[in-house]
Amino acid sequence: MDEHSAHSKHGGSLKWATAKHALRCLIGCNIGEGTGAALGYVFGWDMLQTIAVAVTLAFIIGYLFTMIPMLKSMSLKQAAKVTVIGDTASIAAMETIENGLAFIIPGFMHSGPTESLFWLGLGIILPAGYAVAYPAMYWAMKREQKKMA
Repeated sequence: MDEHSAHSKHGGSLKWATAKHALRCLIGCNIGEGTGAALGYVFGWDMLQTIAVAVTLAFIIGYLFTMIPMLKSMSLKQAAKVTVIGDTASIAAMETIENGLAFIIPGFMHSGPTESLFWLGLGIILPAGYAVAYPAMYWAMKREQKKMA
């Protein structure tokens, strides 16, 4: 039994499980995104190269943040399958909204951590990312739960 279905079978709420998984996904994805942005800055990459690496790392680290706890109760192959099925829509939604907002907030893409615009922008894009990741994660978890029933 995977971690997603275990919550509902042991009295946990699917909404609470979704909130926890979406938050873990948000943290993992944004660690990946931040790492990609830092690499782009350090190596002097252009914006498209930086975004490509940042989004790739967001998916990889987001998947790892979900999959690693599952390894306590399932095989690597099973955990990878559940993670990809459950997190792909959530990560894609999160990355789309966060990057879209980052482009439309004037000056955000060129601000750095010593500037207030950077922190204001993060204060906008991170909750927005979570807000779109949650329903995508809920849909995926509910779908998997129905399959397991």
